Amino acid sequence: PRPSTDPSVPDTVQMEGVRMSRWVCLLLVTPFVGVLQDQCRNSTTMMRARVAPSVRVGAGGRRTAHASSSQSLDELPGSLRRIVGAFQMVPDPMQRYKQLLYFASKLQPLAEEAHVEENRVKGCVSQVWVLPELREDGKVYFQADSDSQLTKGLAALLVEGLSGSTPQEIMGVTPDFIEMLGLKQSLTPSRNNGFLNMLKMMQKKTLELYAAQAKEDADTQV
Repeated sequence: PRPSTDPSVPDTVQMEGVRMSRWVCLLLVTPFVGVLQDQCRNSTTMMRARVAPSVRVGAGGRRTAHASSSQSLDELPGSLRRIVGAFQMVPDPMQRYKQLLYFASKLQPLAEEAHVEENRVKGCVSQVWVLPELREDGKVYFQADSDSQLTKGLAALLVEGLSGSTPQEIMGVTPDFIEMLGLKQSLTPSRNNGFLNMLKMMQKKTLELYAAQAKEDADTQV
């Protein structure tokens, strides 16, 4: 709200109105910022806890490392959980490779104007672009494209597995699900790394959308 510009209102009252307006804006926006900061901290903590080994002191004072518990299948978003389950039912690496090519054939085309630097996934062998959309239902939906059929299949797997999930669900996904898919035998180390970079990019863009939406919601309440 704007302070009064009525000449009959003293300057001190108008200035007080300005200070009150700023205070109200701060009061409304701060909770959203806190939620985002907590989300980032929690996600980082989960990643570190699952990647870093725990250390125990054994007999004779020797320290031994034990891997921390991984993310379970039940903790994945529903669509991604179903995809992982389907891949686990295919024991042959070559058949899993063909599954990826099938996903590539199902991927909807991405508009040419979306093939821009800000949507490009860094650290991939092939060119990959990712475009998210946060809809009114509070869920995120992805589009993607690549100039390689295999990489397009990996992108399509993530698009189908993460689309329709909430920002919180997407941010909670860890690289553990890549192990569950059993694709390491079918992919080179560089493509495995590129697959992980796609996930990170999707999570980064999801967080940016969530932050922008929170700010917009706060502005409309002022």
